[in-house]
Amino acid sequence: MITRRSLPWILVCVLSAGVEVAAGAQVRIGDRAVVTVEVAQTEAEKIRGLSGQEGLEPGRGMLFVYEAPARPLIWMRGMRFPLDILWIRDGRVVDLVTGAKPPAPGEAPQVFAPREEVQYVLEVPAGFTKRYGVALDDPVQIDLKRGGEQ
Repeated sequence: MITRRSLPWILVCVLSAGVEVAAGAQVRIGDRAVVTVEVAQTEAEKIRGLSGQEGLEPGRGMLFVYEAPARPLIWMRGMRFPLDILWIRDGRVVDLVTGAKPPAPGEAPQVFAPREEVQYVLEVPAGFTKRYGVALDDPVQIDLKRGGEQ
């Protein structure tokens, strides 16, 4: 019997089964940085995100794709490493979060939302925005075709 208490456990089991995400797409920020990304398009992929991973290789990230502009919430549940979060709309960075930290044991995860609606969210290792001088209004090019996506 499924109860309200068992629903979170069922969700964890489903997410732990492994959700395939497209890889090989690229995001270019200005003329300074290129990030090869895993693409999260389905709700299950977006919920799972980078949770449970130990880290990201240099030059790697995760791109969340939204069909229509939205103000998605990004949470640090299950994260094991800090992130920089770039909110993207109409080919430019419209908001930034730097150094979002995973929750300490027993601590509730942080939740972040952009100041305005976005089409994409890019998660990269903390320090990325400083290293590459990423700022609000920087131009962004997204190439989903590299990984066989549309």
